[in-house]
Amino acid sequence: MSVIAKERVEITPLNLPSGGAYSFKNGFPIVQFQIPQEPKYLDSSSVRLNGILRVCQPTSTEAVPVLTDNANNKGSGEFNSCLSSRVGVAGCIDQIILSSMTNQTLENTRSYARYLSSVQSITHSQEDFDTNVQLSSLTSSRQMNGSFMVNQDTSFAIPLRTGMLSGTSAIPIAMNGIRGLQVELQLAPDQQVLSGWVDNTDTSKNDSATGTGAFYQLRDLTLSYDLLIPDSDTQDKLSIPSTGTLEYNSVSQLYSVINSSDQTQTYNLGTASTLSVFNNFIPTTHINSYAHDGYSTGKLKNISAGVYSVDAPIKRVSFLKAGQLFPIENEIDVESDDPVSRPQSELEQAFIGSIKPQHLQNHSLMSLNTNDSLSTATSALDGKDLILSGTPEQQFQLAQRDPVFGVGCSMDPYRVGVDYSRDTYAVRLVSDLDGASPNSMYTYILAKNVLQYSPSGITIVS
Repeated sequence: MSVIAKERVEITPLNLPSGGAYSFKNGFPIVQFQIPQEPKYLDSSSVRLNGILRVCQPTSTEAVPVLTDNANNKGSGEFNSCLSSRVGVAGCIDQIILSSMTNQTLENTRSYARYLSSVQSITHSQEDFDTNVQLSSLTSSRQMNGSFMVNQDTSFAIPLRTGMLSGTSAIPIAMNGIRGLQVELQLAPDQQVLSGWVDNTDTSKNDSATGTGAFYQLRDLTLSYDLLIPDSDTQDKLSIPSTGTLEYNSVSQLYSVINSSDQTQTYNLGTASTLSVFNNFIPTTHINSYAHDGYSTGKLKNISAGVYSVDAPIKRVSFLKAGQLFPIENEIDVESDDPVSRPQSELEQAFIGSIKPQHLQNHSLMSLNTNDSLSTATSALDGKDLILSGTPEQQFQLAQRDPVFGVGCSMDPYRVGVDYSRDTYAVRLVSDLDGASPNSMYTYILAKNVLQYSPSGITIVS
């Protein structure tokens, strides 16, 4: 394919509600876009969802919008409600469905924001969260900074990081291709998206009435993308081959609950070219709760005095294919007699590698500070403050001490993929869970798909 130019396109939703506001609370939780067929190619990595975020108090209406009013003094009547600081406005999206114009599903990414909470934290640094990602996605490395951003209508422009739209492949949307692309976004409940926050002295702003009834709106939504225009000899539809293949990655998700101190989760992935699998965790009662960040990626926890407050450390992890250890051919033993918190290096390296190859890793929010509450202060200012008060994070120089934790592995360092179409995948977790503290486990599978198109239709080989 020879490309002579790019064409920038911006489209509006097919199902635009009255007032232009999509809201889970108000009954408009689905956004539909349609990229029409043209004798051109879609630059998949250029797709962006644009719009305005409005976070409202319970009394807000279209006629009288009452925005949230986060402030720094607890107990003085402020309304405390903010987005998950590490996901930002993408936390409003629960599911992304990509399909052809003939309604053939190409990719269905469920629990999208929880997927992003791990992927974005592993591949972006604190500086990224507070600069370029913050400007487009409303993220922050500290909850206090993020809470102030939603005190007014705020514009955003976010990429859709599904497998198909994260690659660099040019997608043929002509008659001799997939004949256009449909993008459907399903929004997440308000209780999952919004929660209270803590200030920079780690003082909770989450009062008993915090967030109750708060809701969000996505307004003036558009989808923008670039089209690649072939040279003049290939612009007519007949010059694009009538049959062909398109290789792309897809992200799928499975949900389960673990409660036992020694538990094996077994799945039939049904994917022939599996690239990696990873899991993140959250206490089950923290899902769809204004009182907690629904996109946190913390460690396993036990209940004490009615609340999840005690870590349940993982001791051993095994990955299995058809009952045999694979791709790591030994148990990852992370149990330590050292009473001082230290990183679980082998476990965390495997988790990082399941999202991005380690030799390409150059930005990450994961650190001793986030995962082990150990100071990573290096500057003179931090050192002085550390000696005097032990709280260098008050100087706004360290990220919030919320873990970037997960369990995962890369199946194939050469990124060819491993066949799980006939064999089961299993992960065994040995931990300190007490059997009375259910933790939800979200499993994400990255696999390679092949799309075959011809005049008779589209076939997906996964």
